[in-house]
Amino acid sequence: MPVSHRTDIVGEMNTPLVTDRTPRAFTPAFLYSQRHPRRMPDGVNDWDTPLAESGPGSVPVVLIHGTWMNSYCTWSLIAPTLVDAGYRVFAVNYGQDPSCFLGRRPACFGNAGLLEAQAEVAAFIDKVLEHTGAPVVDLVGHSQGVAQARLYLTDSGGAGDPAAGTAPRVRRVIGFAGSNHGTTMSGLGSLGRWIKNRGLYGPLRAVLGRCAEDQMIGSAAMAHINLHGDTVPGVDYTMLCSRYDEIVTPWRTQFLEEGEGATVRNLQVQDHGNGGDISDHLSLLYSPRAIDLMLEALDHGPEGDYRANNPHVTGRVLPFWGKIGKNGK
Repeated sequence: MPVSHRTDIVGEMNTPLVTDRTPRAFTPAFLYSQRHPRRMPDGVNDWDTPLAESGPGSVPVVLIHGTWMNSYCTWSLIAPTLVDAGYRVFAVNYGQDPSCFLGRRPACFGNAGLLEAQAEVAAFIDKVLEHTGAPVVDLVGHSQGVAQARLYLTDSGGAGDPAAGTAPRVRRVIGFAGSNHGTTMSGLGSLGRWIKNRGLYGPLRAVLGRCAEDQMIGSAAMAHINLHGDTVPGVDYTMLCSRYDEIVTPWRTQFLEEGEGATVRNLQVQDHGNGGDISDHLSLLYSPRAIDLMLEALDHGPEGDYRANNPHVTGRVLPFWGKIGKNGK
């Protein structure tokens, strides 16, 4: 993928954030984040620069990480790529529950219950809207982060109120390996339900946090998220998936069904001759094809304009790692 350059509000060229030192793989980014738990991805949370009047810089992009993750290991490549492309990007670490073992790890977030964590996510999105003065945001989530984006729409006022004539506060939702309908976690979820049904889930929750049981197929949290369908009117959704995902399984549960007034695209990164990409749940975040599809979904130009000027990107991606080959890390 070619490296683009940022421009400031008067059009001068700035140094690109994506360099040879930028992580191209999940594992080194994850390990770095464990040693530097307060580190955020390059280029995020610029609260001072005014929004552009049009184009990529006119709509803030809010990044929402997933379960047991943090913003750096999730977005260390995606965030600076977006900033280099002209977007204003914001990211938050949320949902840290110190009552569970993982929640006491400094760099481990997203371990609280999904519905409880939504208040923190919604407050951050509202802060971005208020501080920038933008009428809408674009939300990019990974795993649980996609569920949180959808909860913002349905539970936290993000969908607006059609009866009152107020529009959604979200333009687009882009999901990487979205936790949309619950998971079996390649069979571990079935084991978790067996443990829960026998009253033995307490010790497991004390280690993993409430987030794990909330994302099992058939959980009360998943029933709540999907109570009124997969989408809300006026919002554009793009779900990016890999057939090799081992966490949100079966992987097709990541797909959304288009409801009235919404647009949905469910895309698999192995399509269009990209068979060398065997991204799993984590390395999907470092897949050149997935990042290319995200940029297409966020594009501010006429429909089809991005793809007309950018042929599909291909790349070899390994599970738990990321891109290999040229410029790989």
